[in-house]
Amino acid sequence: MSLLTSNYFGNKYFSQDELKCKGTGELKLSPGFLGELIWLRELFGEPMTVTSCCRSPEHNKKIGGHPRSFHLTENEHWPTKGTLAIDIATPTEEYREELLMLARENGWSVGHGDGFLHLDKRTHIGLPRAEFDY
Repeated sequence: MSLLTSNYFGNKYFSQDELKCKGTGELKLSPGFLGELIWLRELFGEPMTVTSCCRSPEHNKKIGGHPRSFHLTENEHWPTKGTLAIDIATPTEEYREELLMLARENGWSVGHGDGFLHLDKRTHIGLPRAEFDY
């Protein structure tokens, strides 16, 4: 368990288990990321099922993640100081469209995947907002 973990949880929406790396259990979020995520969840008003958040470099490589992924807990390419991305399952088109609209309105970068949306806050490190397909 990360020493930073105690600062992350007192929220009612996201647990350590769903945010930590599925390969190593590592949990390291970029400063301010959880607050932005909680704010988006509050606006959305619906449960959000996390399919991926933190990824250690080893786990990211094992699952074929991009080597510069914002999911990385340790990112040698960007000064993120922890994970800056999350993937959320989108069970219906209505759910997907509502989450997409709120994410765009609140400065999230969005990746469109089959059955999920990738959401990241690359703007926190000075990069422009982006939207892309997988």
